[in-house]
Amino acid sequence: MACYYRKTKSYSEDDNDYEEKYYKIEKHNHEFESSTDYARDDEGKIHNHRIAGVSGPPIKYYKSHIHKVYVYTDTFGDHFHKICDTTGPAIYLPGGKHIHLLKGTTSEEDGHTHDYYFTTLIEDPTNVPEDKKC
Repeated sequence: MACYYRKTKSYSEDDNDYEEKYYKIEKHNHEFESSTDYARDDEGKIHNHRIAGVSGPPIKYYKSHIHKVYVYTDTFGDHFHKICDTTGPAIYLPGGKHIHLLKGTTSEEDGHTHDYYFTTLIEDPTNVPEDKKC
C-alpha cells in the first residue's frame, strides 16, 4: 500500500513559535496512543478505533524537526483504517523534553473515515543517563 505523507504547514525561518531552538538531529522516535473520533459505518454502527504505535526517526524541519507516522488502527467489526501522516514540529517542555502534535483523517474504509487529534509521548521518558544506556 502506498503512503502519501501530508505536507505540513510551512514555517518561516523567522517563526518564533518554537522559541527559535535549533535542533541537532539525533536518533530518537516517539510512542503514541489515542483514539479516533466516532463515525457511523456502512451498517449504521457508531464506533471509534484505537491508535498506537511508534513514529519514524526525526527529519530536520527548519529550526526544529518532524516525524513520519504510518500505522493501522485496531479492527472494529470487519474493518480498520490506515494513518499515514507527518507530525508537527517539536513542542518543547520544561526540562528540555518535547512532544509533537498530530491531526488528520484516516483512510476511508467501510464507507467512512475518522478524524484524529493527539500528541506523541515524551521522547526518552525514563531519562536514563547517557553513561547507563546500552
